[in-house]
Amino acid sequence: MTFVFLPAYLKKRGIPDPVIGTVFGAYSISTLLLMLPLGILSDRISPKRILLCGGLIICLHMLGLQQATRIWHFIVLGICGGMGWTIFQIVLLALFLKVIDEQNRGIKIAAYSTGLFLGIAVGPLVAGMLWGEVDYLRLLTFAACGSLILIICVTGLEDSPPIAFKLEEYRNDIKQPHVFLFLLICFVYATHLGVEHTAFTLLMKQDLGFSDKAVGLVFFTVGVWMALISPLAGRRFDVRQNPSHLLIFGLMASGVFQVATALVGNLYSMMLVRILHTMGDTPVYLSIGILTSIFFPQRRMGGNSAAVYTVRTLGIFTGNITAGLAIPWIGYRGVFVGSGLFVVAACLCLYPAIRHYLAHPTRYEVVDAKQ
Repeated sequence: MTFVFLPAYLKKRGIPDPVIGTVFGAYSISTLLLMLPLGILSDRISPKRILLCGGLIICLHMLGLQQATRIWHFIVLGICGGMGWTIFQIVLLALFLKVIDEQNRGIKIAAYSTGLFLGIAVGPLVAGMLWGEVDYLRLLTFAACGSLILIICVTGLEDSPPIAFKLEEYRNDIKQPHVFLFLLICFVYATHLGVEHTAFTLLMKQDLGFSDKAVGLVFFTVGVWMALISPLAGRRFDVRQNPSHLLIFGLMASGVFQVATALVGNLYSMMLVRILHTMGDTPVYLSIGILTSIFFPQRRMGGNSAAVYTVRTLGIFTGNITAGLAIPWIGYRGVFVGSGLFVVAACLCLYPAIRHYLAHPTRYEVVDAKQ
């Protein structure tokens, strides 16, 4: 709700594009600094308590944005918001992967992703509908109240018992050739997400002249579509047990239609192209979740899933900063073309390795001697 329209709000306040990229980079850099510590911490203490703290930080972040007036205020609040986002990205996913069993794993991870996609869909739509009647600062109050509901929901979660591990055990989990390939793919894919965070809303508003309601409608349509196809992709994995097919298709489709985003001229073509784009995003999201659950021991899922998301966030940060610096030179459309071509080129280069190492991931599953 707040993240999608923040670039437009900053632009309205006269903040230049490179600084907007830096503000969004602040969200990412704080995530980078905290992901590994939070992941390991979620293995050692109650994940539920950490999530309650994250809900409080998110609420304070939204209230702080209401009071921000200077650039450094937004950067500091970006760091604060990144902390709250990191907790829910890492600890919630790690807790979920700890409490689910092995049966129908693809469907269960797809169900988790469906919740994420529906949130992505509904939040911007509600914000876009309110924009004409409530300014961004009042919208933040509305969202802060929503964060209180989030905290209440967290109190009903199943908790996981804490277990202490040596750092060397996490290192042994990660230093596998197939895991390095997996992390490289996560980084490459995430660069286009960073570009979207910085430039997508501004592309629709500045270049295409979309209203706020239209922007919200685009996110709503795409999010609902992702929620609908995610269970189908999860079911395919449970039947075929080969996430490399999902991953390769997803990377290619995501990259190709990222480029096509720069060519649209109206609302309906934008919705169509982004639906086609997310036919790539959804399998990639699902593949990352599935491979994370397979490659790492369940008991140390907090620290290891944090390592995966650290690499992913480094890619987002790279996309944030690169887009902010490139927009004055090549425009909003240009950064979409560049980011899409980068993903396609990387996928083609890594195709043989993906087919070789990730086609049957269960044979690489790390065996924990203590289990």
